[in-house]
Amino acid sequence: MLNTVIVLLIALLSHTPPAVIIFIATFMGLRQFVGGYHANSHLSCMFTLVMVMLVFSYGICNIPKQFAQIFSISFITIALPIIFCIAPVPHPNKPMSEEKGRRLRKRSRILAAALSAVVIVMLVFQYQELSLYVSSGILLSAIMALLGRFLNRGDNSK
Repeated sequence: MLNTVIVLLIALLSHTPPAVIIFIATFMGLRQFVGGYHANSHLSCMFTLVMVMLVFSYGICNIPKQFAQIFSISFITIALPIIFCIAPVPHPNKPMSEEKGRRLRKRSRILAAALSAVVIVMLVFQYQELSLYVSSGILLSAIMALLGRFLNRGDNSK
């Protein structure tokens, strides 16, 4: 509940509620299949969330519209191979069966590819800013997977 309040507060203070909703929906939707890094404490989790939201709200949301296309394509070009190669990334405290790993791998790949296709369609129809918000959520999912792989020692051998 507190994390939701923090996200909404940052969105309101930065005047970016629609962007934040799209970004968080993309990230959380994909994250449930991709897995990845989990902080060791709730305080660390909140700190990470605040940092991510500040970078998004004051950084990504202020990229000039003429550069949004370049960033969007770059973000999905970086994120897709990561997701396809290492997802799902389990947490050491939540081991997963081989079967569940296969299901999550398939779902993460399908969703990442579908969201990336949405980004491309948005770019074709000149919705650069929206494409940037979606591609940012995809990229953050990939980054969290990488962090989880190395920091939480997520075993992806299954």
